[in-house]
Amino acid sequence: MPEPRPIDALVAEIGSTTTSMTAFDGLAAWPGTAPTLIGQGVAPTSVAEGDVGIGLAAARAALEAKVGPLEPGVTLATSSAAGGLRMTVHGLTQKMTAMAAREAALGAGAVLKYQTAGLLREHDLAEIEAARPGLILLAGGVEGGDTETVLANARRLTGITARPIVVYGGNSAVAGEARAVLEAAGFRVRLTSNVYPSVDELDIVPARHAIHDAFEEHITHAPGMERIGDFVTGRILPTPGAVLVAAEALADALGDLVVVDVGGATTDIHSVTDGSPEIAAISTEPQPHAKRTVEGDLGTFVSAEHTAALIAESERPDPLPPAIPFTPAEFEAAALLARAATVTAMTRHAGRLAYLYTPKGRQTVAHGRDLTACRLVIGTGGALVRLPGGEAALRATLGGPGEYLLPPADARVALDRDYVFACCGTLLAHFEAGAVVALMRGSIGE
Repeated sequence: MPEPRPIDALVAEIGSTTTSMTAFDGLAAWPGTAPTLIGQGVAPTSVAEGDVGIGLAAARAALEAKVGPLEPGVTLATSSAAGGLRMTVHGLTQKMTAMAAREAALGAGAVLKYQTAGLLREHDLAEIEAARPGLILLAGGVEGGDTETVLANARRLTGITARPIVVYGGNSAVAGEARAVLEAAGFRVRLTSNVYPSVDELDIVPARHAIHDAFEEHITHAPGMERIGDFVTGRILPTPGAVLVAAEALADALGDLVVVDVGGATTDIHSVTDGSPEIAAISTEPQPHAKRTVEGDLGTFVSAEHTAALIAESERPDPLPPAIPFTPAEFEAAALLARAATVTAMTRHAGRLAYLYTPKGRQTVAHGRDLTACRLVIGTGGALVRLPGGEAALRATLGGPGEYLLPPADARVALDRDYVFACCGTLLAHFEAGAVVALMRGSIGE
């Protein structure tokens, strides 16, 4: 048997149905060497069998069957298996602290199961129990503002039977008191900066980091995932959170952009932009620099029936495609669903213009996310990268500042053809950003 080849990194992406293992080299010595993608192996995810290690070992075996034995410097992972990053978030007011908590959770890659504003009630506690979150984000009160609601909610949370990790991102004046209440009841607590420190100001990046730390602790104890530490030597990130981290690094190099990820069950949109100055001047609400939305009713398999209903009846695929298409007809059907999911999810992610009628006449205002400064739209995920028509689906989302604040009509579209964006999100914690960005640039043909 040949000697293992030393390489810089292996990255596992553990999905709900498949696990991939991707090998990279040339990262540690960059810029003296060019970073390279060595190969990728894929196998069925085995969390449902009670041991994630089965799928990880099979994916690595498939990789090494192509490229030979490997000896990685680090082995990293992203995961959306075992329910992903299931979270509930709780704030004081719907359009302020609760909104900021939601942005922090989604930006971290969460599957958001429940959100509240104001005092938690018995009904809310029952919903939290039913949601079975791995993490709870507790927010409320600007700095120097209300303290009673967030403390009352900390006390109310002690009444649930489960003990998920709690990330506290509320008024810092009572952070210690809230932590003491929760820890006395058996919760593990992580403190982070106030996600909404003052009116119209978001500070969600520290919360995202705290959530990632908590997720790594949570996922190693999730059913079927207990042995992940035997295979992974570095950080584990939620897969959608890793994609957003990667998008931020690429935007630093290339400018404002959008990344679209169409899956079998959901469609995620990640945008990195502050919008245009013209729209910012009429915007009605603060937006984070990096934002993720997830559409749980848009996908090519689990959500296929709902997605198909968005397509004109004369063009609607019948029958709907399986989880993994094999025949030309199945590929065509899945591509039609991917296009419908892409266009609909982008429209939902984008903000829109509205008109107010005042004593001084009609005024134009902007609600939501302004994408008009995004001159690059990238598709990732199997539905766009592996099926025909991925670039055409992305091109159908362009339009500029009409009713919806979409990317401009002349924006460039590209595909993550090497399928490395999620991997790159976790590589960024271990290697120079320039090296990791070079991998992404190569994948999109930059």
